[in-house]
Amino acid sequence: MAFQLRSTVIYEAQTDPEHLVDPGVRGSIFLALQLIGLIGSVVVLLTAPFSSVGRQMTWYNFFISWMVFCTSYLLLFFAGQDHNPEPPFALCLTQSSLTYAAPPFASSATLCLVVQLYFNVYTSLTGKRIKGERFWNLMILILPYVIFAIVMIESLVVGLLLKESHFSTISYCSLETVVPGRLTAALVVLFIVPVLVLNVIIYRRLKKCSSVLRTARAFRTMFIRVTIFSAFGLISVVAGLLFFFVVFMEDSDNGLADLDIVLACIPTAAVLIFGTHEDLLKTWLFWKKRKVSPASPA
Repeated sequence: MAFQLRSTVIYEAQTDPEHLVDPGVRGSIFLALQLIGLIGSVVVLLTAPFSSVGRQMTWYNFFISWMVFCTSYLLLFFAGQDHNPEPPFALCLTQSSLTYAAPPFASSATLCLVVQLYFNVYTSLTGKRIKGERFWNLMILILPYVIFAIVMIESLVVGLLLKESHFSTISYCSLETVVPGRLTAALVVLFIVPVLVLNVIIYRRLKKCSSVLRTARAFRTMFIRVTIFSAFGLISVVAGLLFFFVVFMEDSDNGLADLDIVLACIPTAAVLIFGTHEDLLKTWLFWKKRKVSPASPA
C-alpha cells in the first residue's frame, strides 16, 4: 500500500510563508502538555486506591480515558519518531486511529461520570433509586469503551481502504481525509452537550436543597463539582465545534495546529480539577493518621 507522509513542517499547495505551519515551539508545547496530562492521570489513578475516600468505576474510567487520550498523541514521541519526516506506515496508521478514537472516548467517559453523579444526587435527595439503575450502571461503564472501539476500527478501515493513505504530521500522524475528523468532532459535541444539560438539572436539584448544602459537606462538594463540570464541558464543546468547522476548511493546517494546543490543555485541566481533591493529596502524607471517610458521591 502506497502512502505519503508530509514532513514535520507542513506546506500548503502554495509556498506562501503565511501558509507554513512550523511545529517547533507549538510541537514542544503540545508534547509538554500531553506529557503533563499523562503523568498526572497515571499518578491520580495510582493514588486513588490508597485514598480514604472510595470512588466509583466511572471516576476511574474518566482518568483512564485521559491517559489513553494523552498516550495516543504521544505515540510518535515514545517511538522516537517525532522528528522523522517519514515514520513507519503501521505506526502512523495506528496513531491516527487512536487520536480519532481518544476524544470520543474521553467525552463519553465524562458524560458517564456526570450521569453517575446525577444518579447519586437523585438518590441522596429523594431516597429513591433510579428505575433500571443496574442496567444504566452497566451501560455507563461499558459505553466509553464501545465508542472507542467503534471509532478506532472505523479509522483503521478508512486508512486501509484508501488506495493511497496520505498522512500529515506536526507532532503526531493524522489521515489527510476529513471523514474521521468530522466523525470525531461530531461525537465529542454529541456527548458533551448532554453533560451541560445534566449539569443544569443537577444544579437545579441541589439549589432546591440549599439548606442541606449548608450543613452537609458532601453536598457542598457535589455542588462545586457541578459548577466545575459545567465549565469543563463548555470548553470541550467549544473545542469540538471549532475542530468540526476547521476540518471543513481547505486552509486548515494552521487552525488545527493552534487548536491542538487548546485540546492538549484539557487533560491537564482534568487532572488539576478532579485529581487534586483533599483526600488524594493527603494520601501522599501516608505517615499521618487518617480518618476513614464515606464513599465519594462521584
